[in-house]
Amino acid sequence: MTTQPTGSGEPPGADRPPTSAAWSPPLWRVGLYALGGTAAALVAAVGPLAQRVGSLDAAGRLLVGVLAAGLWVLAVRDLLARPTLRVSPAGLDLVDGLRRRHLPWAAVLRVRAGTLTHNRRAVHLRTLEVETIDGPILLTRRQLGTDPGPVAERVEEIRLRLG
Repeated sequence: MTTQPTGSGEPPGADRPPTSAAWSPPLWRVGLYALGGTAAALVAAVGPLAQRVGSLDAAGRLLVGVLAAGLWVLAVRDLLARPTLRVSPAGLDLVDGLRRRHLPWAAVLRVRAGTLTHNRRAVHLRTLEVETIDGPILLTRRQLGTDPGPVAERVEEIRLRLG
């Protein structure tokens, strides 16, 4: 995080709140995904190990192999998409799916935290909702690496000050 220099009307040493910040998944989680993918790949690839772990037949080993590939994909995506969200005086830089986007403050209408709910399965997903002139963009807690509530407050405060 960086801070802006103080204005001429402020006493020396009185810092303004930072106008830059970034959020992304923690690196330890990326490492756990990679480690889990490697362990699953070993179980899927080595026949005697698969028999010891869970008496896996060929179909079970295939499913464990798919699990390994999925964990590796998550690890690579989280590693390459760092930071998921960056706030700067020029606007927002964020990763939307697999592409990186820059949104100037004029394109951002509102930033707030929300909850997506699926009633059948009682699933509640905390999200950061960035409303833009092109439509909403949702970032999940997993993508941000932290709770979206404080992130939304911080981004909205910076947007109102700079935008």
